[in-house]
Amino acid sequence: MTTNVEVHRAAKVISIDLDLAIAFYETFVPSGQDANLIARVNNSDFYPAFNIISDSLHRNAIMALCRIWDTQSDSANLHSLAKMFSNSQVLADLTRAGHPVDSRQIETWQAEVAKVRDSDELQALMTARHRALAHTANPNKGYKGKARVVAYGDERKAIEWTIPIVESANTFIGYTYDRPFDEQRKIRREHAAKFWDGVVSGRT
Repeated sequence: MTTNVEVHRAAKVISIDLDLAIAFYETFVPSGQDANLIARVNNSDFYPAFNIISDSLHRNAIMALCRIWDTQSDSANLHSLAKMFSNSQVLADLTRAGHPVDSRQIETWQAEVAKVRDSDELQALMTARHRALAHTANPNKGYKGKARVVAYGDERKAIEWTIPIVESANTFIGYTYDRPFDEQRKIRREHAAKFWDGVVSGRT
């Protein structure tokens, strides 16, 4: 039987993964999109290291995001959290704990989870994770799935769709993460700008 404590544990680790996805993505963005930064690095003798760091940040952003949207029953993810919210005992426990949740709110939230889960953007990211990051696709077997190739902006869209879903789930159970995720994004961007400027300017 799922307990209130288990719901809180799942929500907490999902929130941590979202924080990581934001941190990796916002730190990666300048290294992948700032033409001036890239041009300055290309004129240096350490651009190979820059490329490795940039690629690692990008990979980790996708991995953290995909962990949130995984569907394995033995991992903490939004899919399993949605199942927990379908349990009448869980909702009764939340009510007793002082966090009553209207069933219509849960249904709306679950519909949003399903919408993002089935989106082209997330399906592309999950496929990239499965075939190129967590595993290496067998070169002797062609891809038989339906997901398209990852496109520019898929990660950003998925993160922006995930934030309100995670925050709503946390509100349902009365859980508050360290800082609002949109505020986290702003802070990570500021840190990233200072970091990359320090890298190419030789300052720390």
